[in-house]
Amino acid sequence: MDLEALRLAENFFQSRKPEAVPAVRAFLTGALERWPEAEIVTQKSQVGVRCPRPFCALWVPGKHVRGRATPGAAISLFLPRPLQTERLIMAVEPYPGRFTNHLVLSTPEEVDEALWAWAAEAKRFRCGE
Repeated sequence: MDLEALRLAENFFQSRKPEAVPAVRAFLTGALERWPEAEIVTQKSQVGVRCPRPFCALWVPGKHVRGRATPGAAISLFLPRPLQTERLIMAVEPYPGRFTNHLVLSTPEEVDEALWAWAAEAKRFRCGE
């Protein structure tokens, strides 16, 4: 596990939205446990997970997203379809057949089997098996 990459990602959220750190930590450590070949990349505006292509990204939303307060981070999953879930903030299709699904990630408990299934689908879609 790349602890330095994990530290940089946590610092990214600690400086912008500290209450998001537990949920972000839960997702990133779980991703590295599930996919040891994955890489965490902290950029200026987001933290991406790639293997070798990016398949998801975590970022800090504004104060309100679609009229509701956002107490945590947001996660974007790159999928071949829009998700059908109440957790979805928005799905956009930046390229034909490629949807970016934005979800709020507020607590470690939201890092559940449904999120892992969607993340695994995103990894297969973007990186293959």
